[in-house]
Amino acid sequence: MIESKLSDSAKPLAKFLMPRLLASGFLVLLTTPALAQTPGGYTVEQADQGEVVYEEQCAVCHGYNLEGFEFVPSLSGNFFSRRWGDRPISDLAISLQRMPPALPGGLGPKITSQLIAFLLQRNGAEAGATPLAMADLDGFTIPAQALVATELNPSDPSYDTNGPLVPVSRLNNLTPVTNAMLLNPPADDWLIWRRTHENLGHSPLVQINKSNVSDLEAVWTWSLPSGANMMTPLVHDGVLFAYSSGDVVQAFDATNGDLLWSYQRELDEGTRPSSKKGVAIFDDKIIVPTSDVHILALEAKTGRLIWDHEIDTQGETDFQLKSAPMVVNGKAIIGMTGQTAVPGGNFIVAIDLNSGEEEWRFYTIARPDEPGGNTWNNLPLEERTGGSVWNPGSYDSDLNLLYFGPAPTYDTNSLRVRSDVLGVTTDALYTNSTIALNADTGELVWHYQHMPNDQLDHDWAYERQIINLPVDGVMRKTIVTGGKEAIFEAVDAATGDYLFSIDLDMQNVIAEIDPRTGEKTLTQQSIPEPGQVLDGLSLNGICPDALGARNMQSSSYNPATGILYIPMQDTCINNLTGRRWQKYPDASTDGLWGMVKAINLETREVIWTKRQFAPPASGNLTTDSGLLFSGSVDRYFRAVDQSDGSVLWQQRLDNSPSSYPITYRVEGKQYVAVATNAGSFLANNMERTAGINNPPSGATLWVFALPSN
Repeated sequence: MIESKLSDSAKPLAKFLMPRLLASGFLVLLTTPALAQTPGGYTVEQADQGEVVYEEQCAVCHGYNLEGFEFVPSLSGNFFSRRWGDRPISDLAISLQRMPPALPGGLGPKITSQLIAFLLQRNGAEAGATPLAMADLDGFTIPAQALVATELNPSDPSYDTNGPLVPVSRLNNLTPVTNAMLLNPPADDWLIWRRTHENLGHSPLVQINKSNVSDLEAVWTWSLPSGANMMTPLVHDGVLFAYSSGDVVQAFDATNGDLLWSYQRELDEGTRPSSKKGVAIFDDKIIVPTSDVHILALEAKTGRLIWDHEIDTQGETDFQLKSAPMVVNGKAIIGMTGQTAVPGGNFIVAIDLNSGEEEWRFYTIARPDEPGGNTWNNLPLEERTGGSVWNPGSYDSDLNLLYFGPAPTYDTNSLRVRSDVLGVTTDALYTNSTIALNADTGELVWHYQHMPNDQLDHDWAYERQIINLPVDGVMRKTIVTGGKEAIFEAVDAATGDYLFSIDLDMQNVIAEIDPRTGEKTLTQQSIPEPGQVLDGLSLNGICPDALGARNMQSSSYNPATGILYIPMQDTCINNLTGRRWQKYPDASTDGLWGMVKAINLETREVIWTKRQFAPPASGNLTTDSGLLFSGSVDRYFRAVDQSDGSVLWQQRLDNSPSSYPITYRVEGKQYVAVATNAGSFLANNMERTAGINNPPSGATLWVFALPSN
């Protein structure tokens, strides 16, 4: 039995203040590096006692794995070693004696020595037979040594981290997320990147509607680590999970923004944090893709690490995880993104969520000796590149099929002169294709290539939406997607058979589309010559430019009305003036770079188009109440009427909302959330296009709701 660490009167104050000091950024605690110590400096029993103390008093701020996060230093690993390695243990003791912030020195010498023993053990120092004594620390140092892989196993952690004002944390009532819930998410929750596996970006919630949305107000905000980020928050049972730049995962009370726990991935020096679209949730786990190409499983109630799987990249270092994992049949499934021309291209992996081991992988660049291998102009595998997977896929449980959209190749010149070998083409499968994979095995069931041999970086790499549509008088389950040219196409979900195309007249590179097959005939100006450098002069007048008429800002679809809402930008290449210009410039639309188009997918007609100065920054979000939420690069977040695009409410934010807004409900109250950030490649380029100046740093999670009265 361990003695009381604080007086009874001090405990509630410390418990109340610690999370709030942490949230404000004033709590800057110690960091401690990987240690080694002379045997005999502490005992195992002493360290075990320190572990109990740590869980009760320190884990709320420093994490159950000692990982810390943005403002709170890590107490293990390289963070600890860099600060405390080769320093006297007495220095660490002095720092510990400042704790807890609400009552410095309140731990007392015995508890402080137990905590030091625990930190020494956790960081690899050997135990001995003599307890560590605070009165006799002279001569003991904390050597900086190689990390030791040890994990904490908290005995029975308490989730009541919000102090006396919130006596019961929402984490206590957090229920496991089942496969059935992912297939049919509760209306109150947001469990998947675009809410459902169909990737519709649509919510059935109606409390916030066209008659009251003008009263919408910010009810809480949270400052996020600054950096490139395209976060999609997830919400379950009133707990919001956010994934920020710097590989920071945080759990909040979704009603008021109280921080419940935080986890930060420790990245090796030289590993740059990459932007990602979010995490996944399943059972009692939060599934996290990291900047160093690992998949982690964190305990949803505590944030502690359950398992860590390093994806085998066969020695290549230029892979990144830009997507959010999708969870299907007990597996986390995610695609890789090669930021450069990685030899052999990219792939999709499935990780078993119980074991943390890889189940299967599918290569998005066809191998020479496999189906589609003859479409790469007879190039050897190491010269085939691209096929990045930027977005989560979609999933149809009836067919047990996953749908993904690999991006183009990085080396176009090698595909400009066709090989004279019989049967060899330059189509470059499976770039710019919709691919359907068996969810259990990863085997290719079918593919449809929307744009073979893409020479202009006109990706077809965006969301695949599963939509039931009438085609020639027959209801068909379709996969709908659109490329940078703002051509949207539908193929049969079971077979991949081409059904139809809708050209929104934002491009001039495709002259004709075969109505039977979807095969495209290019204009002569959009076909580069062998060896030609693709610069602004040679491509002058091409519409759209590399940003595309549509990009990462996902469309949303209201199944009740059959209307697809597409965020777009009107950009072309004009090297003569040094600026990007609209396809059809005229006095009435000059400078209106951004727009939203509403398309009736049943009639394939444009219902309305609304132009605006700034290009869109966020994905679209629609609700059953007739609202469409979206954000633009000029920092505005707005709600418009789905029927005509008229603005009903708008709020200017601190930075560009280059993310994916969500809506959720807790205890009968509906909320809308969106994240802002700086550094997104898409947003930065859109800003330059429109001449917009946004803050160079800063990121915030914004949550809105109607007034309580």
